[in-house]
Amino acid sequence: MWSVRPQAPRAPSNSSTRFERRRRRAGLRALPWSLQMSTGDQPQAVGEMGAKLLAFSEIPVIDIGALVGDDPAAKAATVAEIGRACETVGFFYIKNHGVPQSLIDRTYELSKQFHYSPRELREKVHIRHSPGTRGWVPVSDEDDDGDPELYRLVEPSPENDYLTKPRLHAAFDLAIEIAEDDADFKAGNLMLVPNQWPDWIPGFRDEVMAYYEAVRQVGDRLFEAFARRLDLDPEFFLERTKKTPSQLRLLHYPPNDRPMDNDHLGIGAHSDFECFTILHTGGPGLQVMNAADEWVAAPPIEGAFIVNIGDLLEGWTNGRFKATQHRVVNTGKERFSMPLFFAVDYDVVVEPLPQFVSAENPSRYTRIVAGDHLAGFSVHGAKHLRKKIVHGELKINFPIHKENPFKRKAVNEFEADKTAEAAAKSKEPARSM
Repeated sequence: MWSVRPQAPRAPSNSSTRFERRRRRAGLRALPWSLQMSTGDQPQAVGEMGAKLLAFSEIPVIDIGALVGDDPAAKAATVAEIGRACETVGFFYIKNHGVPQSLIDRTYELSKQFHYSPRELREKVHIRHSPGTRGWVPVSDEDDDGDPELYRLVEPSPENDYLTKPRLHAAFDLAIEIAEDDADFKAGNLMLVPNQWPDWIPGFRDEVMAYYEAVRQVGDRLFEAFARRLDLDPEFFLERTKKTPSQLRLLHYPPNDRPMDNDHLGIGAHSDFECFTILHTGGPGLQVMNAADEWVAAPPIEGAFIVNIGDLLEGWTNGRFKATQHRVVNTGKERFSMPLFFAVDYDVVVEPLPQFVSAENPSRYTRIVAGDHLAGFSVHGAKHLRKKIVHGELKINFPIHKENPFKRKAVNEFEADKTAEAAAKSKEPARSM
C-alpha cells in the first residue's frame, strides 16, 4: 500500500444555513476581465493589481519544494513565482511536488487496465448508473442513441458545440468517498454522490484513492500559496474546502484516424469550472491560448505536473488570476492523462473580494454559488442527467448554463467562424461528376 496520508472529508460547513440558495440563480452574467481586452490589444507589463494575460510562447516551470521547507525567504520567492504565473499566463508546470513517480506510474497502469477492460465490464460502472457524475464515460461514438430529447434543455450552438461534435476521449470519474447515508447525498446534492468502482481490478479503489490523496495534498499547498500571494489569510481557501466535489478523471484518448481539425478535437476550447486543476499527462496534445489568441503547446515534462487556474479563482480575484482557455487537439495517437479539478465546498459564495475592486478596476463578476456553477456545467455535459430532468425523474434548483461566461471572445469567434464555414459549405450545390 502506498504510504500516503489519507484525509477524510473535513467537517462539513454550515454555510448552507446562512445563504438562501434560491436567490442568485443567474450565475456569471458580466463579462470576465479577460474579455474586456479586444483581440487587437497589445499585451503589456502593468502593475500586479491590473496584471494582463501575456502573449506568452512558453509556460513557466516552477520548483515548489520550498513550499514545505523551513526557509521563509525561499517560500516567499516560490509564492511570488507562482503568483506571477497565475496573473500573466494562468498555466504553469510544477516540479519537486512530492508525489512519488511510482504512484503516478501505477495509477496510469490501473487506468489502462480499466479502459482496456471488455465493454461489458465497463458497462457495470457506466455513468448512467450514477445519481451524479461518477463512473465510466465512453467516447461519444460508442454512446450515441440519437435521442432528440437531449437538447431540450441546452440548445447546441458555437459556444457549446461539444454537445454535437464527436467526443474523442473516454473517462473514469471519481471524487471523495461519499457514503450511501451521507446527508448531502440523501438531500439530492448531485456533486456529492458515491463513487462507482471496477471491482474486477484488484487494488483499483485503494491505489487510485492513494493517488487522489497525494495530489490533493499538493493542491492544499497551492491553495495556501495562492492565499499568500493575494495577501489573504493562508487558510482562506482551505477553510472553504472541508467537503469538496473535487473530481479526478482518468482520461483515455484512443487512437483514431479522424482529421486533425477543429471538428475533431480531443476536448474543445474551455476554461475549467473549479478553482484550479493539477494535471498529469502521458502525451502531447494540450494547447493553451495566450493574449495574442495563439495556441501554445503544453507538452508533458518528465517529473512535472501542469497546473491551470479555473473560473472560481478568476472570479474571486476579479480577473487578477487568469482562467486561461485551453483545448486538447487530436493527434490520432493513443494518450492517457489524469486531471484533478480542485473545487471548494458547494455552498461557498464566490464574488470579487473587496481588495480586488476599485474605481479603476470595478467588479466584473456577479455573485455565484460555487456548487451551482459546477453542477450547472456538470448537467450540461451529462446526457444521463439531462434525460432524467427532461423526463421528470430529476428536479434541480440551479441553472443549467448555455455557455461559460469565462470563455474568451476570441475562442467563440474562432468556433463561430468554423461553424459558419461548415454551414456555407453544406449549402453549396453539388458538383457534377
